[in-house]
Amino acid sequence: MDLSVIVPVYNAALLINRCLDSILSQQGEYEIEVICVDDGSTDNSIELIRSRKEKNIVLLTQSNSGPASARNKGMNVARGRYMAYLDADDYWLPDFIKKTITFLDNHKECIAVSVAQRHITLKGESLSPTYILEADHNSVPFILNNFFDFWARYFHVCTGSITIRIDIARQAGGMREDLRQCEDLEFWAYLATFGKFGFIPEVLFVSDGNAVTRSQGWIDKMMVRWNSAPSVTDWEKRITHRLDKVLPIEYIKAKGRLSCTLIYDKLLSNRIQLARQEALCYGKYFPKYKFGLYIMNLAKHTPLTWWILAKYVKYREYHK
Repeated sequence: MDLSVIVPVYNAALLINRCLDSILSQQGEYEIEVICVDDGSTDNSIELIRSRKEKNIVLLTQSNSGPASARNKGMNVARGRYMAYLDADDYWLPDFIKKTITFLDNHKECIAVSVAQRHITLKGESLSPTYILEADHNSVPFILNNFFDFWARYFHVCTGSITIRIDIARQAGGMREDLRQCEDLEFWAYLATFGKFGFIPEVLFVSDGNAVTRSQGWIDKMMVRWNSAPSVTDWEKRITHRLDKVLPIEYIKAKGRLSCTLIYDKLLSNRIQLARQEALCYGKYFPKYKFGLYIMNLAKHTPLTWWILAKYVKYREYHK
C-alpha cells in the first residue's frame, strides 16, 4: 500500500464528495486507501460515504472527539507507506499524490514533504506560502535546510498540504488529542524534530470550505476553536522536550509567529489578560509586515489600549 489518506468528517455532507473525488481521481498508478473517520456527524455525511462504490474507502465512526482524535484513529489502522490528511471540505489538485510520493521516494532522508496552497475564505482568495509569490523563488522541489527558519518566515504547512512517512508519524505518537486549536501546527513542529522536511513550490492543495462555513455560520463554527486556544507554553511542551535547553532562535521566531494566532483567539474568547501577557512575552517576534500585528504590538503596552483592541477584534469578526 503506497498511501493512506485520512479524512476527518464532521457534518461535511455539502462537500465530502468533492473531497473524495479529488483523492480518487489522482494521476499516477498508486495503491491508496481512503480512511474516513466520522467524528459524530449529525447530518447525512455517513450515508453519503457509504453510498460510494469505491472499495478502497474505509469508514470509521466515533463520538465527537475533535479532529486530532479522528486523525489518530485513522493513523492507527492505516496500511500505507505514507500518510496524508485531507479535511472533508478541502481538495487536492490532480498531481498531489504523484508529486509528493515521488519526492519522498527520491529523498529518503526526508520524513515529510509539503506543497503550496490556494486558500479561499470569506475574505477572499490567497496563495500560500508567500514564498511562491517572490520573483526569485526556486520553482524546483527542495529539502529545507532548517524547517523552523523556513516556517517562521512562511508558515508553509497546513493540514491538507503534507505527506508523511507513516512510521515517523507513529513514532511521534500522532497529534495531541487534548488540543482543539493549532493541533496541526503543533504536530508539524514536533515532526520537524524527527527529521528533514521537503517543499514543493507548486499549488496542489485547495482549502475551500465556504459552503460549510455559510451553512453552519462563521461564529458558531469558530467559537469552539477560539474557546479552545491553549497557552503558548502548553502548546509547545512536547516540542521543547525534544529541543536543546537553549532553544534555537529559528524556533523562537516560529513560536512568535504561531503565538499571534493563539493570542488573537484568546481575545475573541474574552481571555484578554492572558492574551496581553503572551503579547508582551512574544510580541517582539511577531511578523513585522502585517499591519494588524503591528497594531497588536502597539496596543499591548497598556491595559486600556489592549482592551480597546479586544473590542475592535471582536466587532470585526462578528460583522464579517
